Amino acid sequence: MFEIFKSYQFNHEKAKAFGFVENGEVWNYSSQILQGDFVMTVSITADNVNFQVFDRETGDLYPQVHMQSMTGSFVGSVREACLEILYQIRKACFDAQYFICPQTKRIVTQVQEKYGNQLEYLWEKSPDTAVLRHEGNKKWYAILMKISWDKLEKGREGQVEAVNLKHDQVVDLLSKKGIYPAFHMNKRYWISVAFDDTLSDEMVLELIEKSWNLTSKK
Repeated sequence: MFEIFKSYQFNHEKAKAFGFVENGEVWNYSSQILQGDFVMTVSITADNVNFQVFDRETGDLYPQVHMQSMTGSFVGSVREACLEILYQIRKACFDAQYFICPQTKRIVTQVQEKYGNQLEYLWEKSPDTAVLRHEGNKKWYAILMKISWDKLEKGREGQVEAVNLKHDQVVDLLSKKGIYPAFHMNKRYWISVAFDDTLSDEMVLELIEKSWNLTSKK
């Protein structure tokens, strides 16, 4: 779960306004979940985020939420409730960390302001990959990646941030510099765009809007 905080920096002032209480080097927050049946406590330090869940009536710890072997529907609902709180905390109390490409930060900031979505880091094995998705249908409209340049251009060294976007004219777009066949996705319907300022911010935002529109239907 804590991969969702990997590319974010804790902001003390925002956390205090949200309701966190500072205790030495630890910031603590608690919230009722599942109609008040449980209490979730969150503790944040300089290098870690932890949470625990307690039965509100008995005060007993509910450790099953952390046990991967527990897969029942009830424990699943507890995990979902906890994850919802963690996303709220990230949105209200964290700032996005520095991106390696200046264009990335500009684009991400504008996209978040326009569509209201936050980057979601969903994969433990791919901590540098995040998605932007619709609030309603939950479909992805952009997949942000930090990858080796040679994934896009054979033989090119270094790393770059790129975004996968859906488009209905993929073949025509691939002739443009800065646009590549989609990395790790269906190349008939998706493209990869490098955030190295080859394309203007305006052009990238137009491509993101196109992808947003194509994925907006249920």
